[in-house]
Amino acid sequence: MTLTAPRVRPPLVLTALLVAVASFQMNATMLSPAIDDMAKSLSTDVGTIGLSATVFLFVAGLAGVVLPRYSDIIGRRRVLFGSIAVMATGSLIATVAPNVEILMIGRALQGACGATISLGILTLRDILPTKQFGRYLGILTAVNSGVAGVDTLLGGVITDTIGFRGIFGLTFALEVIAVAMIAAWVPDSARTGARMDWRGAAVICLALLGINAWLTLGPTMGWLATWPLVCLLVGLLLLPLFWLVERNQADPLLPLRALRSRGVWGLLLTTFCTMASIFAVLTFVYPTLAQNATAGFAYDGTTTALMFLMPYALAGWILAPLAGSLAPRIGYRNMLRIGLVGNLLLIAGTIFAVNSPWLLFALVALMGVSYAACAATALNGMGVIYAPKESPGILPGLNATMFNLGASVGIGVLSGLAAKGTPDGATDPAGFTTALVVATAISAAALLASFVLPGKASSAEKV
Repeated sequence: MTLTAPRVRPPLVLTALLVAVASFQMNATMLSPAIDDMAKSLSTDVGTIGLSATVFLFVAGLAGVVLPRYSDIIGRRRVLFGSIAVMATGSLIATVAPNVEILMIGRALQGACGATISLGILTLRDILPTKQFGRYLGILTAVNSGVAGVDTLLGGVITDTIGFRGIFGLTFALEVIAVAMIAAWVPDSARTGARMDWRGAAVICLALLGINAWLTLGPTMGWLATWPLVCLLVGLLLLPLFWLVERNQADPLLPLRALRSRGVWGLLLTTFCTMASIFAVLTFVYPTLAQNATAGFAYDGTTTALMFLMPYALAGWILAPLAGSLAPRIGYRNMLRIGLVGNLLLIAGTIFAVNSPWLLFALVALMGVSYAACAATALNGMGVIYAPKESPGILPGLNATMFNLGASVGIGVLSGLAAKGTPDGATDPAGFTTALVVATAISAAALLASFVLPGKASSAEKV
């Protein structure tokens, strides 16, 4: 399909980007109420279904490394168009998957558009004045955190009436619409004339694969078991190779000098820890606890969505545009820390609410303010603000990777802890408590990391 350059109309551009981001995000949020149904329908367990989510998020993380930088070279619009087309293919495969292995393939292909939010933010930064950028950023972030909670509620209803395949079918239809909108409304960006560093991309992706496999397999197989340890060693050995490859590249995937900036490595560390804690508990631990018949509340998918998924997403939907408008005035770092303090206190509070559904409901709803509005908006904005001027796609891409890798690792680690069984085969309630204690510790690390971020100010925005 040939893409002709459309006239730039910011409201239409935002609409196309919102549909694109929603189509990606719904593949994460809508499936939360369907965890049990997927396990039963595909004759597997919730731990394996959690692994399929990890595969999806991990591939999304790798896409975040490569695609924003590639968009500097061939244009944002072409990369958005191609990645969402691949995601639609994955959704179609997942819809008809006869077993969990085919589901894994579909989920991996869905992860191909893991850079959608960063590509959308880069597009907005290219076409909008600074003051207007904050408001549009908040709107885009709101959708990236969930479609006002309707997605999770709809996911629960579809699960209880049609089954999980109906969710994948719905997202496939939305992705087709997103592809058409991008072709019609999204402008292309200026191109740098650089060459893509595919060698460096391959090395860093393999390194991240090895490290992620160790973090994911460690809780269930043992941190020092043979396969997890082999994965870790391979990943660690590839990191110095990546440094050697990048050192000799005229147009490196990641300029090594950028890693010395506190704005770069501090942001990546903060984002990773934030997602490994808050996103993992929101999309896996709380829904699994709600639906578990022995250690939880034995709720169905619809009730789970109404109680523990829709409220926080709705709060984020309402308040993220406000957070985006306020962040340039009070400082993106201050907005971020407000959110991270809230995340820490709320996750810690849920440790004592695993037997009280209504207390858990209230605490999770407040996470829509702390995470979906404050923290997520600030983290997304700082990805473009701290980016090197000569390579604007690099840091937003890496930040998107940390969003997805953090979520992937968090779900992998916490699902292994939450799935702990008793001698009679039932789920041990202590597993959920342990998972929340670990999530609280990771959330504290995110807050500490945020104090590394440097200040930066201009007449239009404050960091």
